[in-house]
Formats: sequence, structure tokens, C-alpha cells
Amino acid sequence: MAALIHELGHVAAIHLLGGRVMAFRLTGVGAVIVPGRARLFSYGEECLIALAGPAASVLLALGAAAWGQFGEGEAYLLTGVSLALGVFNLLPAAPLDGGRTLRAVLSRLAGPDVGERVCAQVTLLTAWGLGGLGLWALRANGNFTLLLCAGWLLVCWARE
Repeated sequence: MAALIHELGHVAAIHLLGGRVMAFRLTGVGAVIVPGRARLFSYGEECLIALAGPAASVLLALGAAAWGQFGEGEAYLLTGVSLALGVFNLLPAAPLDGGRTLRAVLSRLAGPDVGERVCAQVTLLTAWGLGGLGLWALRANGNFTLLLCAGWLLVCWARE
């Protein structure tokens, strides 16, 4: 439910900006939305589309938390998952919404070449940071989730 609402936030923003969704593909690490439009989205519109997913996640978390006050224990699980998804997607790494926003802002301010180059460097830095936290978490409590996330970001960085 959390991932669906997150992605619907992106879809709603695309529609509000006059675009259409030409393709929607679920992958093992999220969804790929291919918008169709008569013209390209501006850098500002790209930011709005990218940030609409995390915004939808936060709104769902707030709604689920309110629902949980009425004794629905599962609502708190939805609150946590939705909030974690929204916040994680704000990391400044290229395949994530935060990375898309960073690239759009830098491209607008300094040009697309600078936006791409700096975003790639920040993605690499973010991946190594997550890797370090992942090693700590693995030693502390056996959790390897952050290591998987770091590896995924490194694969995405290498593809770019």
C-alpha cells in the first residue's frame, strides 16, 4: 500500500502538469514511470513530479497514524513503512526522488552537464555512506538491509 500511494503521487503530479503515463513497470526495487507529453517537463516540473511521491508517502503516514489512534495496530506499521519509504526516496542518489530533484536543480542553475556530473558524484558518496552505515548495522544487529541498498545504488551509479 505504501509503495502504491507513493507512485500514485508521481502519477498525479504528471497528470496535473498536463502529462500522461505511457508506461508503468514494477521492478524489484520500485517502479518506473514513463511519462508522455507534447513537450518536455521543465526542471521545476521535474522537481514537482519527483517530490510528489515522498509527499504522498508522508501524507499516507500521517493518515495512518491518525487511524492508528482508533486502535488499529496495523495502521502504525503502515505509518512506519510509508514514512521510511518517503524519507529514503529523498536521499540525493540518482535513481531516487532526491537524486532526481538534485539533478534538476543543478541542471537549472549550472547546466545539464554539471547537474549530471555532480549528481553522479553525490550518488557515489551516498552509496558509500550507506555502505558504511550498513557495515555498522550488520555488526551491531545482523541487519544487512542498508548494505543491499548501498549495493543497488552502486549498480545504478555504474550503469550511468
